[in-house]
Amino acid sequence: MIDRDLPLKKEIANNIKALMKLNDIKNQIKLSEISGISKSTLSDYLRLKTLINPGNVEKLASAFNVEKSDIDPSFASSSRGKQTETIAAHIDEDLTEEEMEEVRKYIEFIKSQRE
Repeated sequence: MIDRDLPLKKEIANNIKALMKLNDIKNQIKLSEISGISKSTLSDYLRLKTLINPGNVEKLASAFNVEKSDIDPSFASSSRGKQTETIAAHIDEDLTEEEMEEVRKYIEFIKSQRE
């Protein structure tokens, strides 16, 4: 059976891990204390077992002091999503796989600079 949510689960897990690192939160127990989400639920998100629910996106966004879309990209506005698709479509045409990886790293760097 194909997990259609797997790409989204991966992105959310990567976002949570990056925010934990950025905020010097060393483990899931500490994140659980800060966010009010059980450690087992956080573990399920980070191990790609379950898709995060909107209430827990809100709790994590509050704990990290970020926008909900910084955790779950499905919260991004539709106009931003269309702009991103347009940019991505133009970038994909002219770049090698290695160059695309550099673009992804740069995007992550820019995201990490948000206050």
